[in-house]
Amino acid sequence: MRVVSAILVSAASATLMACVPIRGSAQHPDALVRAELERRYAENAAAFMSGDVKAIMALRAPDFHTISPDGVTNDRADMERRTVGFLNGIRKWNNITQTIDSIRVAGDTAFVTMSQYLDRMALRPDNQIHHIETWATQREVWILLGGKWLLWRVDQVRNQRRLVDGRDG
Repeated sequence: MRVVSAILVSAASATLMACVPIRGSAQHPDALVRAELERRYAENAAAFMSGDVKAIMALRAPDFHTISPDGVTNDRADMERRTVGFLNGIRKWNNITQTIDSIRVAGDTAFVTMSQYLDRMALRPDNQIHHIETWATQREVWILLGGKWLLWRVDQVRNQRRLVDGRDG
């Protein structure tokens, strides 16, 4: 479930505008893309908090996929099903924080290392609502497609931690 949480939200990120450098701008191109991706992450968080699967998936490329730490590849359809299941257990979101730790842009591709923190009240296997906090760091690859930055791949998930009612879980 930790891997699913990490992959879901980061994989998670929104309907952003194309990054168009402004003529004469002294701002570094990576900084422009970072600003666009930060908007996408904000859109993604809002979509998760409102439970809007359609908006979540609109932020993902048609061939979006994830690779779990154990090497399992999940395609877009797999991740949409997992997102629905994940969201069905959420009773209340407290916080979603997604931080771009580093970014490298190569043409129409952005390689992001990001950290995320998810804080929610969620149904657990004991059929009770618990306070769940999860952390993860992962690589996300974004592509510019049709003038929009879309999440294409999530992998290298690491530094995972989960607390259930304040205890390791």
